[in-house]
Amino acid sequence: MKLNENNLLDAVNELRAKGYEDDYIVDENNLICTNSNKCLTHNDFEVEDAFQFEITENAIDSQFLFTIKDKQTQNKGLLIDLMGSHYYDDTLISEKLKVPTDMYVCEDNSPMKYGMPKIFKDIFNQNPERFELRIGHLDMPACPFGNSFKALGYDRISKEYVWLVTSIIKDKRLERVTFEG
Repeated sequence: MKLNENNLLDAVNELRAKGYEDDYIVDENNLICTNSNKCLTHNDFEVEDAFQFEITENAIDSQFLFTIKDKQTQNKGLLIDLMGSHYYDDTLISEKLKVPTDMYVCEDNSPMKYGMPKIFKDIFNQNPERFELRIGHLDMPACPFGNSFKALGYDRISKEYVWLVTSIIKDKRLERVTFEG
């Protein structure tokens, strides 16, 4: 399926109008439908289409959108992977998500992303210890798609959440801090 839109927010709205009403999140090796709380294993769903959104063609800020179909109910929904973390993982779910993707490029040189300062690799390289990837913290800002963020960048100096481009998320120097609560 080809989309008319080339950015993630508008693509989600386009697919909602085409009947993709459910929302899915990844929970270890399962998909959870946030509308019904139904748990799907990797055998319970199909990935119909996959879309990758970039701000430039050199993939510094990958975001993925998957159209999901529940094999049992035939319900359709969306799985949004804002940082590409599920796409690049090595799990049963990520293996299922590795289908051919259509890439859409949207020039976005804005210093903000989803209401947070956007940090590019050149800023990160100046002081990698300044930033961390927070996972599961309860004080994260709201996600613009109605779900909650599972992980976000954090600037230790300005003490605020930030959007880290994909190349930083993949950088082994980025410290990952999981909430223990």
